[in-house]
This record gives sequence, C-alpha cells and structure tokens, in this order.
Amino acid sequence: MPAYRNVLFLIADDWSPLAACYGNSVIQTPRIDEFAQRSVIFDHEFCVSPSCAVSRAAILTGQHSHVHGQYGHCHGIQGFRTHEWMSSTPKSLRAAGFATACIGKKHAEPYSVYPFEFEPQVNPRESADMADLARQFWRDNPDRPFYMHVGFVDTHRAAGGFGNEQQYRGVTDVIYSPDEVIVPPFLPDLPGVRADVADYYRGVSRFDASVGLLLDALAESGRADETLIILTSDHGMPFPGAKASMFDSGHHVPFIVHQPGAQNGGMHNRALVSHLDIRPTIHDWCGVEIPAELPGRSLLPILQTPDPDGWDEVTYSHCFHEVIDYNPYRVLRGRRYKYVQNLAADHKTPFPTDLYRSKTWTAVRESGVEMMGQRPTQHTVQRAFEELYDLETDPVEAQNRIDDPALQEIAADMRARLYAFRRATKDIWLELDFQGNRMAGDPDREY
Repeated sequence: MPAYRNVLFLIADDWSPLAACYGNSVIQTPRIDEFAQRSVIFDHEFCVSPSCAVSRAAILTGQHSHVHGQYGHCHGIQGFRTHEWMSSTPKSLRAAGFATACIGKKHAEPYSVYPFEFEPQVNPRESADMADLARQFWRDNPDRPFYMHVGFVDTHRAAGGFGNEQQYRGVTDVIYSPDEVIVPPFLPDLPGVRADVADYYRGVSRFDASVGLLLDALAESGRADETLIILTSDHGMPFPGAKASMFDSGHHVPFIVHQPGAQNGGMHNRALVSHLDIRPTIHDWCGVEIPAELPGRSLLPILQTPDPDGWDEVTYSHCFHEVIDYNPYRVLRGRRYKYVQNLAADHKTPFPTDLYRSKTWTAVRESGVEMMGQRPTQHTVQRAFEELYDLETDPVEAQNRIDDPALQEIAADMRARLYAFRRATKDIWLELDFQGNRMAGDPDREY
C-alpha cells in the first residue's frame, strides 16, 4: 500500500487513438507505447462531448454537457461557464487535503468550480517548461498527497498547422511524408488531406515526447510508485467528421491507465467506458467519497479484467463547440448499435473555425468530391433528427438505418432509453422535442 494515493492526469488536445499500441504502424510514439506496456489500454473509451472546453468540464465535474452548464468554449467572446453549484475533482480533493495543480491548458471556468491551488502561467506547447513546473510543485509539496492535471495543446491546430512552425526545448521533431500516412476511412484520399494528416502525425509525435518529459519528472520525484497515471485526450482528431461531430471518429479517444503495483501491463480492456468514469476512478483511488450524483463508475474494479460484464453502452451529450457551432445532439451507443437524436436537425451542421479553414476541408470544397472516404460528403454536414447505425457492418457510420424495417424494434428500445436518460438528467433541450411534437407531455412536468 503506497504512503499516499496520488494522481497524475495527462490530457492531449484533439488526439485520436493513433499510436503503435492502438495499431497504427506508421506513427512514432515510443514513450506512449512504453507507458502502455506497463499499463491498461482501453480500446473503447469515449468522450461525452467532442469539444475542448465542454469535454474538460465533463472530465472534471463528472457530468454531461447539458448538466454541468459549460455548453461550449469558455475563452474570449465565447463565454460559457460551468454552473457555480457544480462540484469538481480539484474542489473535492483540495477539501480533502490534497495538493492540487493544473499545469498547461485547463480550459474550464470559473475558478470557484475548479480551484487548483497551483496554476502557473506557461505555454502549453512548451512541455519541458511544464515538466519543470511539475518538479517545482512536487518539491514544494513533499508531504502531501497530490492531484496534478497536465493539459497539453498538442495535437491541436495552430496558425499554419498544428504548431509545427518552431522547435521546442527537449523535443525531437519527427517529420512525416504525406505518402506514408494512413488516411482515415472517413476522409478522402486527396493530396491536401494527406499533407494535413502528415502535419497532424508530427504533432502527435511531439505530444509523445511531451508525455515522456512528464513521466521522467515524476520518476525523478520519487513518487511514481504511489501515483495513479491516466493518459487520454479531450476528443478526437481535428478533422471534418471527427472533432465536434456525433461520429465515433470524434468521440473515440485513447485511454491508458497505470496503477502502481498492478500486474496487468499491456493488457487491452474492452469495456465501453467514457470520460464520466474518470472522476469516480480518481476519487476511488484517492480514498475520497464519490459524490452520489455522479453518473459514472470507478474503473479500478475492472482494471484486471479484459472483458468485464456490465460495461456495454455509453451516452453522449453535445451542445456547442464555439458559440457559432450550435449542434445539440444526444446519443446512446451500445456495442453494435448506436442511436442518435440531432436536436437541431433542421439546419446545416457548422464546422469549428479551425476545421473549416483546414487543408482537408479546403481540399474537399475545391475538389467537390461527393465521398469523404466511405462517408458521403453531404452526410458530414447534414443531419437527420434520428439516426441509427449498425457499427458491426458499418463502423464508419455511413448509412443511417433508422427507417430499416428490420431494426424498428431496436430503434424503439434505444429511443425510449435515450428519452429516459434525458428526463433523468433534466435535459432542458427536451423542450425542443415537446415543441416539435416528438414526445408526449410537457417536459416541465417530466421532471
């Protein structure tokens, strides 16, 4: 039993499950892969909202986007904020005597909900500086249990493409040829897309080096043997049909957990889990009571079990990305079938600014291609109110089966269960269903 139960939480920006430990044979991620070999690799982890600020608020509060209130971005003119009455991981652990630190990107407001006691200013692409600040925090708190939240900006886009325009201290640059990258099945194989993916791979390899710098700093502190380490991303890759979309290509994220002393290194866990399970897991590990209102569950009991029972579906909730990107939807995803309600299906789905101006979408617009890989281009931007996918036969989610006579029983069951979830979580967007005659009863009386 370690003297303290600490947590080091490492979160990338816009990183899909692209690493050798997730089956990619091209990308170079040696530090992540080494870490995975002594950890548990979750194959089916999903963010509950594929947008930076919203996802981070969900991770820290353990609540869905329509519950925690930070419906979209919190910076600048965007101005969304988590409800003041929400509890959070840093608030609860700090009250329990833990030293709390946020180094790099937090992207969740206000401070009253996320009161990290150590939150220094740093460029979140300068991972060597971030590692130095972690060392400072550990030196200053040698006799306290800690929760350290480290937010990197890689692999997010930047002016010119993914922050690749300069060198960073402590990081060896890895450059990829557009010819060698693997174009995802939801993107067209065009030169501009390949160039964009090559830039993205470069950012992923830089993030890999950054992870190594933080893990080295933890090892130097002498506290690695008492520290639970979680490595994940806020959501999937910043490409059309992934980030800020209801497709699994936006929600499916890497998730690797290292528990000190566990004999499960390199094991793949096939439970369907979500970011809402992170906060209960941290509370469980730290010995701090898990708030009763949290919908997620601790993952500690299943870390030794590759195929645990009772982990077979997750729910998603999305409202905004930027304030202009209004795209509210709710999803119930099982192992085979995925049911979607697009609550503003009457308008064209807008792209986040960085995606619309990307090399990829520019190439799609200029070429006029009708197919983005296996998905129709129109399917990426135009939604139906209800969608149903058979993920076994159509993993790219190219064919909406909601009107398939053979699947009406499945659709009815998933529809009823999703509405039950929305009522149970007091989803104010139920008013749209009521006004659109899609549900019976006044939602004010439903809860």
